[in-house]
Amino acid sequence: MSEFLWEIAVEEIPARMLPGAIATFGKLFEEALKELELGFERVESHGTPRRLMLSVAGLADKQADRSEERRGPPVKASFAPDGSPTKAAEGFAKGCGVTVEELQRLDTPKGEYLAYTIQQPGKAAVEVLPEAMDKTFNGLPWPKSMRWGDGETRFVRPVQGFCALLNGQTLAFEVEGVTSGDTVQGHRFMNARGPHKVSGVTHYKATLADNRVMLNLHERMEAIRDGAKACAAEAGGEAVLDEGLISENASLTEWPIPLLGAFDPVYLEIPPEVLTTSMKSHQKYFPVVDAQGRLLPHFIAVANMLTPDQSVLVKGYQRVLKARLEDAAFYWNEDRKTPLTDRLSELHQVVWQAGLGSLFQKSQRMGVLGASIANAVDSAVAGVAERAGLYGKCDLVTGMVFEFPELQGVMGGYYLPRNQPEDEAVALAISEHYMPAGANDDLPTTPAGRAVSIADKLDTLVGCFGMGITPSGAKDPFGLRRAALGIIRMLLDGDGVRLSLRAACREAYQLYAEIGLKRGEAETIDDLLNFFYGRLQAYLKADGLEYDLIDAVQALGLDDLFDVAQRVRALDGFRSEPAYQSLVAANKRIGNILDKAGIDRAQLPAVNPSLFLDAEESGLFEALSNVAPKVSQCVADGAYADAMGHLAGLRETVDLFFDKVMVMADDEAVRANRQALLAGVSAAFFQVADISCLVVAE
Repeated sequence: MSEFLWEIAVEEIPARMLPGAIATFGKLFEEALKELELGFERVESHGTPRRLMLSVAGLADKQADRSEERRGPPVKASFAPDGSPTKAAEGFAKGCGVTVEELQRLDTPKGEYLAYTIQQPGKAAVEVLPEAMDKTFNGLPWPKSMRWGDGETRFVRPVQGFCALLNGQTLAFEVEGVTSGDTVQGHRFMNARGPHKVSGVTHYKATLADNRVMLNLHERMEAIRDGAKACAAEAGGEAVLDEGLISENASLTEWPIPLLGAFDPVYLEIPPEVLTTSMKSHQKYFPVVDAQGRLLPHFIAVANMLTPDQSVLVKGYQRVLKARLEDAAFYWNEDRKTPLTDRLSELHQVVWQAGLGSLFQKSQRMGVLGASIANAVDSAVAGVAERAGLYGKCDLVTGMVFEFPELQGVMGGYYLPRNQPEDEAVALAISEHYMPAGANDDLPTTPAGRAVSIADKLDTLVGCFGMGITPSGAKDPFGLRRAALGIIRMLLDGDGVRLSLRAACREAYQLYAEIGLKRGEAETIDDLLNFFYGRLQAYLKADGLEYDLIDAVQALGLDDLFDVAQRVRALDGFRSEPAYQSLVAANKRIGNILDKAGIDRAQLPAVNPSLFLDAEESGLFEALSNVAPKVSQCVADGAYADAMGHLAGLRETVDLFFDKVMVMADDEAVRANRQALLAGVSAAFFQVADISCLVVAE
């Protein structure tokens, strides 16, 4: 067994790309080895901003030997009557590199054929590894890549060199004039650069560690986490350790050293969101808070080296942060000179989206739609939602949000004048209306905030769909999938929001009357509701709910997504019932019978018990007459699991009916009566869902 080491030395890899690149690097190489049929025990991959590295343990010395059986022409076509080989036989033998006499014969159901088994010995690892390396190198899916030198090869950043060792010996590999060797670079500072010669995986890791390179991303993250906690304790507080920021700092450094810094307490008069944004988003610093969660005038920066006097670095970090906080203080003071409500007219000058009007027009629509949606959530907050929708975008024209775009909405909540008792509620709704910004972000905590957030996102969706702007493949520049998912999460969260999505979309569409959308109302809304159902399928699938469950409910044409989700969960529970397979199959059969007969279910006559000829007909009618009212009451109460429980009780009588009764009787009246009875069974289930859409085991 062999050992393989491969390092790609590269200029700084962007931090956001590094974690994914490390995982993909190892995965692609594994796939390449499997494709080449070169056995191995384990592939391990690591990386820092200046290198990607992988090692293979238990690598086979060569590919497995392979045998290929070739089938030639039929024997009867391979030899002339005198026994001499025909051209077909000679051509096959030549293609196999042997004589006709060396060919074998193969018996098949179609007759006897000439055949030959070619033995192909496996190639040595040293021969096939460069192919795996080349495929991996060129297959790394960088979000952005670049060319370097005179070649056409693309990579995330210019490649500085390769270290490739197979059992300690250099493996020849070359890309655009950059050739492999047996040396690596240490940390670029602290007298550790190198080059350093390495002889294998263990020596490689030890050499990097000795030269101030912490190879493992997770070890760097742990070092940052532990160091930040220690620094915060030194300041008498706790570090706000965002895992994403820890990962980003670990992806920016090879030898992370957390350092404690401080800033003037006077800046604590600025809203804490501004301070934390300045620290986290712009400088990659960790804030420090006290036991009550209040910001302290300290921060933690992560250096990439150890110096004789770390205070020099700290002073530099403090100086950079001070400049950012000075900007924030300036905008905080200047912006408050103009009340937020007075900025509404400024939105006339800001185009929201070409063809969809200005931010002023969007704000007007948000106010009306937010109030309407609030009535479905809590009518008492309709006024709050209307004002929050109207003024929610006003902070976009403030200096603070121009400098710190991440604070849109947040600053509106701070800048809103407090002149009325409900102003605090309006300010909170404004600060929440962008939530959730991502798939896992927090949801608005107030009914008004939720209503305005839904209104904002729905206005965007209706406007874009009405202009023919829809997601295509991986492209979704307006974040429409994210907006739809955000609405779904808000409608389904907790006790849910009962909202007619079709009615809300219709109102949102009509609010665009002044602008005029390109597509018609019915077409726009139908496409948008299908889009919502597609997002709902993906969302519920993450909870283990299969697509056919959503299809069964979607067949009812419902537009209350909370109600849809409740029905889907009830169907999921029904799937575990003993009656599931039988009743789903029966509903499929009922649908086929009625559809093949070309029957309009709405035109079927009422069931006439006097036309029953078999006891099984009467039994099914009585059972259905008993169950249907109970199902109707459960559906009215939203107790769909109970409704399915009642419907499951029909299993025995439905099975007996199909076993004993011929639906398509010769007598027209009897036949129509039996069809009406089956339509009644289908209608009872249809109160919950069209279970004929569900999947049953073959």
